[in-house]
Amino acid sequence: MAVLLSRALTSKKRTSAESHGVRLVWPGRHWRMGEEGACADGSPARAASNLFDVTGDGAHRILHGDVFDLAHALEREGLRGAVDLVYVDPPFASERDYVAESRLDGAADGRVVRTPAYGDTWSTRSGGLGAYLEMLAPRLEALTDLLAPKGTIWVHLDWRAAYLVRSILDEILGRDAFLNEIVWRRAPNLGRQATSGQFGRTLDTLVVYGKPGAKLTPPTRLEPIDESAIRRDAEGRPFTSAPRGDYTDASIAKLDAEGRVHRTPSGRVYIKYFLVKDDAGVWCRERRIDALWTDVPPLRHAAASERTGYPTQKPRALLERIIGCATSPGGLVVDAFAGSGTTAVAAHALGRRAVLADRSPVAVATARARLLRDGAGVRIERAAGAVVAPESVLRVETSARVGKAGLCVTLVEPSEPMAWAVGTMQNSVFTSIWHAERALGTKAAAAPREAVVDAIVANTVVRVWGDNGSVTTKFVMETHP
Repeated sequence: MAVLLSRALTSKKRTSAESHGVRLVWPGRHWRMGEEGACADGSPARAASNLFDVTGDGAHRILHGDVFDLAHALEREGLRGAVDLVYVDPPFASERDYVAESRLDGAADGRVVRTPAYGDTWSTRSGGLGAYLEMLAPRLEALTDLLAPKGTIWVHLDWRAAYLVRSILDEILGRDAFLNEIVWRRAPNLGRQATSGQFGRTLDTLVVYGKPGAKLTPPTRLEPIDESAIRRDAEGRPFTSAPRGDYTDASIAKLDAEGRVHRTPSGRVYIKYFLVKDDAGVWCRERRIDALWTDVPPLRHAAASERTGYPTQKPRALLERIIGCATSPGGLVVDAFAGSGTTAVAAHALGRRAVLADRSPVAVATARARLLRDGAGVRIERAAGAVVAPESVLRVETSARVGKAGLCVTLVEPSEPMAWAVGTMQNSVFTSIWHAERALGTKAAAAPREAVVDAIVANTVVRVWGDNGSVTTKFVMETHP
């Protein structure tokens, strides 16, 4: 299949692509930038979403729906142009179907529940790679429309489509909006990769574009310095040095005033880098991280309590770096291909607000449970037309608390849910007053089977979330006793 770059001269509406002189062309392209509905991938209409579930303070949101549903909801709420960071981890055009694995016992040889999560098999569909681009391009456009004046969009892909997405974003935002192409080494060159007859494909690419005011603040990392390379200045401060490189004379004068210039007896100029100790007491130089990320380990090296079993889950450390360098505390982060919810978990840890969306009910269930395990409140909305998993069998037993007001609720079936809750139902919205989730880790623990609530209220409801993304609700008490 041919994908071409050509001059964009046909549309009456002047687009960013026309101003830059190129646009990406693929067989079956119907997407026209700036025109709603100008795509032929079977995208759902921008339907209304309804509040479905609230647990805790609702600081973070999950929408069970498509990118367009999310974009429409945020625009309706006046948040167009208010999002600080959009992270996009879409299908990679990998030609695979992905399965979520929930380990009930934790151990590698324990019991596992396997559930289809999502499909990424574009070669078997009409249009092949063209259909993939027809799906992705209008969704990227919808998400860029949400960006604040200083906002950035990060698209996470691999060798299959990263080069195509750069051309699409050039068309949407303009080439001047390009900030970085970051390479993350996601795996070591071992096993099948190392014997494949080519250099191991161990890298993912993060393509970063921003609005005119966008500015990233790359973090630093500590690099141990050999004792033999450490010097001390007249004040006893340890430092290492490097040649002046491309520093101008004006920059050297400024650094000299700061005490950061070292001159040799022959007059050669070096730049001082003062050292700090790491947690182990080793002197280190603080280096600014560049666009090659080799220090974020893959998920397989993360703690067992982080690994949800959702396919293509990214490590929390990766998202914390992205969010930390691109937003400020309190900022708004959006992930519309949310998967296991890593973006929201990282945003919560860093004091940001997160809005997620995913079409997969398995993803929604996984992200919800994960946020609640981390003590984050969450509000869930469901878009009209969202695909839902069949409900499961739900049986509970109730009893009054001995000598006290309130209610004991025992979950009889299902016996090992991903999560369940007791709450109230008003106007079709479930509000949790007690909840429990399966604990992850090398020794996974089932959610407790008994809930004790302090008061019996009208419309008391039990809701259970299954590993297949099913949501089953049962009224326990519909009126006051």
